[in-house]
Amino acid sequence: MPIFEFHCHDCGNDFEKLVFGSDPEVECPECKKHNCGKLMSACNAKVGTKLTASSAGGGASCTGCAATSCSTCH
Repeated sequence: MPIFEFHCHDCGNDFEKLVFGSDPEVECPECKKHNCGKLMSACNAKVGTKLTASSAGGGASCTGCAATSCSTCH
């Protein structure tokens, strides 16, 4: 089930929500308005024995540092 990150353009609240394909517009849990947009999220994936990371910036390193392998990447 996909969990997406959203930003409310009315009150500035950032929040996560489990979204199904048939769900109506996303409602902000703070102000209850529907003026919300999806945020770009970073993700990690394990490929074989290596942990790969992607970020909104498109870099090959993890979000914790500039290295491609460090203690925060594990």
